[in-house]
Amino acid sequence: MVEKKIKFMSSGQLMNFCKVCQKMKSDIDVTDMSNRNFRIDGKSLLGLMSVKLGLPMRLMVNGEDEELTEQYFANFEME
Repeated sequence: MVEKKIKFMSSGQLMNFCKVCQKMKSDIDVTDMSNRNFRIDGKSLLGLMSVKLGLPMRLMVNGEDEELTEQYFANFEME
């Protein structure tokens, strides 16, 4: 499993994130940094639209192509 801290600043960024997630075979979850019980499927645009923009989130990638995480999600990482 690979974990990263990410942040979304616009709805366009959420849509791009969802498109990237749909290219992968791995399970991709987005959770709130403070509440790990709040889990959103990264491949679900409707679920991602419930994310508050500008807040730090945790990305968790688990599966056969998780080694692509660094390459695919670098644009969404927190600085």
